[in-house]
Amino acid sequence: MTRTMRAGAGLIVGVITLAGAASVRAQFGRGPEWTTSRFDAQRTAWVRTDGRLTKKAVQKGTFAFLWKAQFENESRQRNSLTEPILQDLLIGYRGFKALAFVGGSADRLFAIDTDLARPYWTVDLNYAASTGGRPPSTPECPGGLIASPSRRTVLAPPTFGTTPTAGLGRGGAMVSAVGEPGKGAAVLSQPRPPSPTAPRPQASPAPQPPTPPTPQGTPRSGDVASPSAAAPTSPVAPIPFGGVDPLYAMGDDGLLRTLRVSDGAETSTPIPLVPPSAKPSALIFVEGTVYTSTSDGCGAAPNAVWAIDLTAPEQERKAVSWKTGGASIAGPAGLAFGTDGTVYVAVGNGPTVGTNTAKSTDGQGAEESYSNAIVALDRHTLRPKDWFTVAADGVSFNTSPTVIHHKDKDLIAATASDGRVYVLDGFALGGSDHKTPLFVSQKGAAGTGALATWDDGTTRWILAPAHDSIVAFKVVDQGDKISLEQGWQSSAVKSPLAPIVVNGMVMAASSGEKDPSVLYVLDGMTGKELWSSGNTITSPAVAGLSAGGGQVYLVTQDNHLYAFGIPMEH
Repeated sequence: MTRTMRAGAGLIVGVITLAGAASVRAQFGRGPEWTTSRFDAQRTAWVRTDGRLTKKAVQKGTFAFLWKAQFENESRQRNSLTEPILQDLLIGYRGFKALAFVGGSADRLFAIDTDLARPYWTVDLNYAASTGGRPPSTPECPGGLIASPSRRTVLAPPTFGTTPTAGLGRGGAMVSAVGEPGKGAAVLSQPRPPSPTAPRPQASPAPQPPTPPTPQGTPRSGDVASPSAAAPTSPVAPIPFGGVDPLYAMGDDGLLRTLRVSDGAETSTPIPLVPPSAKPSALIFVEGTVYTSTSDGCGAAPNAVWAIDLTAPEQERKAVSWKTGGASIAGPAGLAFGTDGTVYVAVGNGPTVGTNTAKSTDGQGAEESYSNAIVALDRHTLRPKDWFTVAADGVSFNTSPTVIHHKDKDLIAATASDGRVYVLDGFALGGSDHKTPLFVSQKGAAGTGALATWDDGTTRWILAPAHDSIVAFKVVDQGDKISLEQGWQSSAVKSPLAPIVVNGMVMAASSGEKDPSVLYVLDGMTGKELWSSGNTITSPAVAGLSAGGGQVYLVTQDNHLYAFGIPMEH
């Protein structure tokens, strides 16, 4: 073949490839991918658009059990596999691929082709901590790979009619693992250096006490609402065509690893993020920085929020933290982000705010202690900006916050141990006394799992797992007064996992110590059951649900991944 003919053939192949990609885009529709725990940075668990997984398809009877796959993994306590993280469209040398990435408690990472139910790659994270061995596994501190991995996650969902530059599903931005002809898989492109004016998280003395919030409507110093005080962001270059989207993962040694999604190869030197054998929450990558949190004092790690800036030169990358002063951070998802970049965490039982019982690691003074609170942190410095404390004795938050963007402001919602749902104003969490919520539901209205939220175009909904059902609340906005009104309660869902929402349908699953799980599809407007998996699942479900590309995924205690959805023609 002559050079001209080869060039022409290459052009034809390129046109066919792009045409095929366009066909895939048209078939599956637009929508962000499931790149982090609870879907997005706000932890909404809401897949707004899925071109195949629709209510009409479920009602027609085309939604079904598709496949299950077992992974070679050793469970630790009740921990086995993490919530699946998804890549709905990877362009590889073997064609278009849809992948799920699952962490295993035995410090293993798995990638599986979710269209064909075939293993794609497996990576062992060799334990590299110089601690003289791992501590024994206990129910409170199971050890192993606990933190759900993360891909790049946009800070806030796009406004209507816009498309984010990364993290899109089928019908969004395409990711290639092919690279240049003759050179094998593409190499992960280096992130853009940070802007000289953009501050990165810095190791610093103990955080100063939060500035008391001013009356609502007046910007606080340091808030994004105050232009003169707003911290500029550090833009991260989008993955170029031919580049490979990274996966961020952390095993029991506390080292953050960056891997190519196409083959699992590490693309940079592992970096210490948290102490070994800690109990971390899910990882999340937002605008160049990876965040997590630690709880229960496992591995001698303080209960804290941790961050490491990956836009810094590699030799300067160092984890920084904000410590609670003793109390654990609630929820397996850990932190949530406001649409302005504020970090929100829910803190459980511990010393009272202001008791100054914990000393900073640099010995330069005492840290503020937080207990039974929602705390707002600056995402660049991890310094507290505001907080809300539950006034009732013996009541503590028990799950990660969910951020609801409602009428140009952020509402922060979380459940507590008394079964109440608390709704806070993200601009002034607890008012001038730090104890005044926008709204609190009646006692026992919800259970202990994470919330989900969605909008049907006229009503904003908040979904909460209760003791044996899913409860849906409507957000009622009467001027400056926000309240919740119960909309519906589902039929029995035993010990439900946190629900997710896809195209206005609620996906819920039972869990429990011994009983096999059941997956339910509910009508998001009425709570009516549309579909049930019956006896298909043979083990209790663990971790969380995820969904994308026409499929819903669930992991079980016996190291199986189940896929349900709309069958594809091959």
